[in-house]
Amino acid sequence: MSGMSGDHLGIGGGGIMPRPMKEGDACLNLVIVTNLASVNVDVSKITQVRDVLPVEAQSADGPVVVLKNGNLLGTVLSSHLVQLLNCMNEGTEYEAEVLKIEGAICQVKISAVK
Repeated sequence: MSGMSGDHLGIGGGGIMPRPMKEGDACLNLVIVTNLASVNVDVSKITQVRDVLPVEAQSADGPVVVLKNGNLLGTVLSSHLVQLLNCMNEGTEYEAEVLKIEGAICQVKISAVK
């Protein structure tokens, strides 16, 4: 009989088997691109594209908000909001990079602080 037995597949230096994703990895790899809701126009006037701003949960159940100098810029609405809140409640910190800002329209990319 030639070849390797099944006992050797994925073991050793070959790295054949992908590493299983740990639950924490999902939080660190979560990226959300979304438009903020209820944008504070006064705060948006002092916000620029490429600004990196803190993301905070107001409570364990939300809402999740983006702040500029401690002031509310807007509220995060996303289909991934529950996952984001769960990750934040488990201790993962997030930041929002401003991708677009035009008056009451503010698009951000939310990702874990590395």
